[in-house]
Amino acid sequence: MRLRYACIISAVLGISAPCFSEVEAAKEWAPQEVTAILAQSYGQLLMRPMGMEPSSLQKNEADQQRYMVQSGYALQLAKGEKSVKQIVEAIALSSEFNAKWITPHMGTAQTGSAPGVPPVAAPEKAIDSLYCALLGRRVDSVSLASARKDLVSSGFERVIRDVIDGKEYRDRFGDAKVPQVSSEKQAAVGCPQVAL
Repeated sequence: MRLRYACIISAVLGISAPCFSEVEAAKEWAPQEVTAILAQSYGQLLMRPMGMEPSSLQKNEADQQRYMVQSGYALQLAKGEKSVKQIVEAIALSSEFNAKWITPHMGTAQTGSAPGVPPVAAPEKAIDSLYCALLGRRVDSVSLASARKDLVSSGFERVIRDVIDGKEYRDRFGDAKVPQVSSEKQAAVGCPQVAL
């Protein structure tokens, strides 16, 4: 009971504290399930097979190290150290995801940009791309308005985290499913993932 109140108080005060759902262990996955989850994640989020990193992303040691972490994702899933949702979030916050879905519409990298940095170019296209990748559907006008506000105040990292931590993501995918194209095909028309 104490933990429940601590979680509520932490949320109200905006303090980051581990709550019951964060303390619980993630599900342990069998090796074939891990392979399928990671293949789906890379297909949906980056539109490429796992292990087929673009050579332009491996030019320096830091990028090579980052891609070595992929095998860590498999181990973390298998041991139940991370949930599917946490792996999806890690991929969505990667520089490759940023380069694929954000930078082409913004002109410069915006992930984690400083508060108050005004977006340039076409933020609505970048936000729509995020919704296609993370929710499997096009962005609607209400979500677009909210995301634009978060983008201006906190950057794309905040927008990504808000989508992944949002009710729709939780209701459709929870902690154990990879995002996929909406079953309402009309909502996903125009998303590049539809062709997968």
